Amino acid sequence: MSFGNGLLNPLRRASDPALRALHRRWWLAAVRRAGCHVDGSIEITGRKYFREWVRLAPGCHIGRDCSLWVSGDPGSEPMIRLGRVHVGRNSYLGAFVPIEIGDDSLVGAYSYIISGNHCMKDLGVPIREQGYEGGAVRIGRDVWLGCHVVVLPGVTIGDGAVVGAGAVVTKSVGAGEIWAGVPARRIGNR
Repeated sequence: MSFGNGLLNPLRRASDPALRALHRRWWLAAVRRAGCHVDGSIEITGRKYFREWVRLAPGCHIGRDCSLWVSGDPGSEPMIRLGRVHVGRNSYLGAFVPIEIGDDSLVGAYSYIISGNHCMKDLGVPIREQGYEGGAVRIGRDVWLGCHVVVLPGVTIGDGAVVGAGAVVTKSVGAGEIWAGVPARRIGNR
């Protein structure tokens, strides 16, 4: 008797969401035992099994309804590495290539940090079918991003910097600088 694709594939499909849910629950329990506070409402998309691409230091706090995207797309090299940071509720961290946030940093609620962008060079191909390109995002130690801040691919934010609420950061911010606006620009120093 043969148990070919006709029988095994439906069983695999049926168990895949259950395995993913089990993986998520196991990961949540592990990071909590390690001293992190990650709200159970977190959504993690992209790779089915994301554990090796998300690193949280003890003391990391991720608030309610946050989302992490760990790209599984061709050419991606995702990594989300968070030190002892606070990520406010409803924030989104999307990693096509690495995102790193240093200790003692604060990410305000509803912020959006992304290290990938859609490719759009070929007018004959829909943008959604052209894949991604990206640049690593590095946010230093003791940084404060206000609420609703957007940080785009390739940006580095230096230690001790402050980015005002609602800013869109399109280029790198120096250590100890204060930036605000759309697009964000330097308005002072700490």
